[in-house]
Amino acid sequence: MNLLKNPVLTRELRGRIRGWRAMILLSIYLTITGMITFLVYLASSDSFSSGMTNIEAGPTIGKSIFITVMIATLVQVCIISPALTAGAITGERERQSYDLLITTLLSPFQIILGKLTSALAFAMLLIFAALPMAGLAFLFGGVSGTELAIGVVGLAVTAICYASLGIFFSTVMRTTLAANITALGSVIFVLLIIPFIFMIISILLGYYEPDIIYIYTVGLMLSAHPFIALGITEASLVEGENAFYFTIPTNHGDVLVPSPWLVYLFISTMATGLFLFLSVRLLKPVGVGK
Repeated sequence: MNLLKNPVLTRELRGRIRGWRAMILLSIYLTITGMITFLVYLASSDSFSSGMTNIEAGPTIGKSIFITVMIATLVQVCIISPALTAGAITGERERQSYDLLITTLLSPFQIILGKLTSALAFAMLLIFAALPMAGLAFLFGGVSGTELAIGVVGLAVTAICYASLGIFFSTVMRTTLAANITALGSVIFVLLIIPFIFMIISILLGYYEPDIIYIYTVGLMLSAHPFIALGITEASLVEGENAFYFTIPTNHGDVLVPSPWLVYLFISTMATGLFLFLSVRLLKPVGVGK
């Protein structure tokens, strides 16, 4: 079946986009992002009065605006994306329409894909709505097209992965509230546990010279964190490193490692595939298997 002809997608899009809830959420989202960006601009513009020339201050302000918009958007994507899909299946159960949906000619995969795509359409709307604010950075300089492209890819991949996580918990849980709490709790847990584990490892192994196994293991773990992966990538681009790989100096020579955003892209894609596979397998009529 053509995705655009999927009745689940059509129904969900109409209900999601046409209502007041979408407009209110989009307005709040852009207001928060805009206010934070404006405050950062005011703080950065103080550099003009500290002796910096226009040539020096422009790229500084541009970089500050770009990083602020990306961080603010990423934070909201991490929160909103799982919430958009956490009620996809549990909502059908609560409306007593779950068995009716299952008994249609649509396969479980088509149902999950329709629910996920409708949520992602709105998530992508949020991401692209914030891009004009990020584009302000190009007026000041200090930001390249590569940085913007990687940032957009990181935001899109995060939205897809966390939306898939939300729909997975929607198939597991019985109520929308439980699915929302579990999905958002899982996101927060991952975002907090990875820096905590890295801190513990750094304390325990701080006196040892890192070898190639340590570098790749820790790099893989940190690259599973969207903020850290994109942050390290941004820092490496500022230092003039390649967008796809860079080197880490050690006592045994330079170690070539892939850029964290590529590793994050791979990890998120694998996680998305796993969540969707499990969601399709778990989607079955009430009473089946009992």
